[in-house]
Formats: sequence, C-alpha cells, structure tokens
Amino acid sequence: MALLLVSLLDIVSVAARGDASRVTVVFSAPVEAEAAAFRVEPGVKVLSAARGFDPRTVTLAVSPLAEGVEYTLSAHGSKATFTYTRGLFGSAPPREEKPKLPKIAKPVLFHTPEADEILRNLQVFPKNNPWNEDVSRRPVHPDSDAIIAQCGKDAPLQWNWDMSFVLVPPNQPRVDVKVESSDESDKGPYPVPDVAPLENWPRSGGTLEEAQRGGEGDRHVIVVDPANGMLYEFFHAFRRGGGWEVAIAATFDLKSNKTRPRGWSSADAAGLPIFPALPRYDECERGEVRHALRVTFSPTRREMIWPAQHQAGANMSPASPAMGQRFRLKAGVDLAGFPKHARAIAQALKKHGMLVADNGSDWRISVPPDPRLTGLEALRRLKGSDFEVIVTTGENER
Repeated sequence: MALLLVSLLDIVSVAARGDASRVTVVFSAPVEAEAAAFRVEPGVKVLSAARGFDPRTVTLAVSPLAEGVEYTLSAHGSKATFTYTRGLFGSAPPREEKPKLPKIAKPVLFHTPEADEILRNLQVFPKNNPWNEDVSRRPVHPDSDAIIAQCGKDAPLQWNWDMSFVLVPPNQPRVDVKVESSDESDKGPYPVPDVAPLENWPRSGGTLEEAQRGGEGDRHVIVVDPANGMLYEFFHAFRRGGGWEVAIAATFDLKSNKTRPRGWSSADAAGLPIFPALPRYDECERGEVRHALRVTFSPTRREMIWPAQHQAGANMSPASPAMGQRFRLKAGVDLAGFPKHARAIAQALKKHGMLVADNGSDWRISVPPDPRLTGLEALRRLKGSDFEVIVTTGENER
C-alpha cells in the first residue's frame, strides 16, 4: 500500500525516556524512515531513523539528550516539543514518607475492615508506574474510532465480580506448588495460605474449601504480602489433598517497576499483574480510585503494547485492540447521578483508563467480589462510544 503524502502527516506524539540517544515519534499516518527528514533542536544530531512494527512509528538514534531541556522536533512539515527524562516512566517521584502498615499477624481476606485498613496504607507499585499513570491528557490514538467501532460503540460497559485476594503476614509459611507451565513461571515456594480464596468466591456460593477443590473458569488466586511489598498470582489453581496445583505462577515486586520477561504471560494473557487493576472497596468508599483498571476484549490482535509483555491475539487487524492497549473514558462524559462507588470507578477511567489484559467478553472490567461494593449498575450507562483509545507511554509508545 502506498504511503500517504507527507503533507497529510501530523506528529501525534514524541517520547524520549530511559535511553538518552533514542527518540520515538508517532505520526498520524504511515511514513518513510529517513534520517534526513528529521531535525531536533537545539543542537541534536539525528544519526539514523528506523520504522517500527507500526508504520506510523519511527525511532531515531540521536546524539545524547540532556534532561530538562525542551527540544523541538521537525519532520514532514510538522513540529512538536518534548523533553528527555532518564526514568522509563518519567522522572522519579519525590521521596515521601512510607505509610505505616498495620501489623498483620495472620491471613486477611479482601472483603473485611481489616483488609481495608491495610490497603489504605499500601503503595501498589511506584507512583510513576504505568498502572498509576495519569493519562487524562494523552493524545488520542489515530485508530481510536476504528477500534471503538470494532469493539462495539453501542455496547455497555460491564464488569465481572471475579478477582478475590488474600493479604498475608511477612512470615507467612511458604509452600511448594505444583506448576504446569514452569518455563513462564517464577520459582517458588510461595506464601499461599490455606484460606486463599478462588476467583469469584464468595459470590460463587458454597464453602471456600469447595471452591478450592473444583469448578470451572480461569480460577485465579491472588496473594499479597504488604509488609514485603510482594504479589503472587496464579492461573487455574486447585487445592487438592492439602497441596496447590496451578498452570502458571507469577511474582511481582510492588516496590519496583520491573516487568515480566518479554514474551512471558502471567495469570493474565498480557503478562500483566491483576491486583493493581482492581477497584477495591477502600478506594471506592473514599471516592477515589488512583490507578488504571483491567479490561477484556475478544478478539485481540497479535501484538503487545507497553506495559504488556505477552500477546494472545487472533488477527493482525489494526481495528482490533492489542494486549496493553489503553482505553480512556472521555472527559466530557456526564457522571451526574452516579452512586459513590460507580462514580469513583468512572473517574478512574477518565484519569487512568483501562488496559487490555486478557481475552474475554467485550468491555468487561474486573471488580473484587466484595458484597460491600454497591451501585455499580450505573456503569452500564457508559457505552463504547463514551471511550477513546489513547497513545500509550513507555518503550514502544503507540
């Protein structure tokens, strides 16, 4: 297919993070990668240009950039300003006094006042992590309209009462877990307590022991160690004969921005953690959810966008969302009349958005199966057309 005339090109975004000798430019249409077509001022030499997987993305090799300087990039009749930051997600946040966590003496289930008190004082990933990023001013993706149409512009936002979890003390005994996919799993043993809840429980009914022994679905198990800042997530978990068996085991350091190895899945197809995406009761009750949410679509395309580390797509259509694709609720959507908990979730979708994390029913976010969360029916007022796809940040800005 012939490339569009350069006179039709606009610069959608420019990013320079981490590597001081690399600049990523996203255009509104496919473009040839020719170093001579790019100019960076003041005083930066463009050494080479390479087009990315997306023909609208060009990565420039440049002479070293200085942090804090405002640069102007000119290409194909368009200009954009940018600054370089050493951190992959931007400059490191200012040092703050670490919140003091309540003492945890035994495992605490997610839907309790004890869990609320712990979680109120828990920092889940650094504040400059992608999950905590404010994307309210990020540019709209050139393919936004097509992706929204493919996903269903008239379809309502839905949610699953799915992701339960347990908080464990720092000295929780570690146990051996039989892991089926050991090649993409982190090594154990893991601090999984006997009372670890299964996905959908207690809304699924029955006793916890019954839920642990058998049933259908993805059967996620999520274990959080707040004192040590660690997260353990498992896919397709069963507890039989006193021992745990899982398909995949993934460990995340909540104190770090470190991701899974590229190409590895996790308890989710995108290789992302689940716990940081959950709008918990303590957050909804205070009226502010300070992070992005998790959403599923089907089908997805065979691509992963930062911070996703794994793809599980069925096609290469640019109208299908990729793993890691970020959707944002439009700023002008009226939330008048939304109950407190639904409003907190909707506001988070405006500020932080939602990341495609797995294949599943379209427009479905994950919510803990906490009976104290109320009024979420109002979320169904939000339709696909109320959302937009944005240009993400990170190492492969798209």
